Amino acid sequence: MTTKEIIAQLTARRRELKITQDELARRAGVNRRTIVAIEAGTSDVGLRRLLRVLMALDMRLTLSPGVGRPTEAELTSIFRDDND
Repeated sequence: MTTKEIIAQLTARRRELKITQDELARRAGVNRRTIVAIEAGTSDVGLRRLLRVLMALDMRLTLSPGVGRPTEAELTSIFRDDND
């Protein structure tokens, strides 16, 4: 899953819950600028902040083993947005 896909899911969930960025920030214990930056993809949010936002959205992070090593093309696709 790419960063852009994660951002899209977080934003969609916030909208599904019909809460504002201000309200999400309050629930997650962060400031609104953090939520705006996360949704815009302009912030490298730390794991703790991400988990707080996920909890505020009643979401969770699930990790699973991969199916072998990723190819160079897959890695390029995954990290493409890091160079934007």
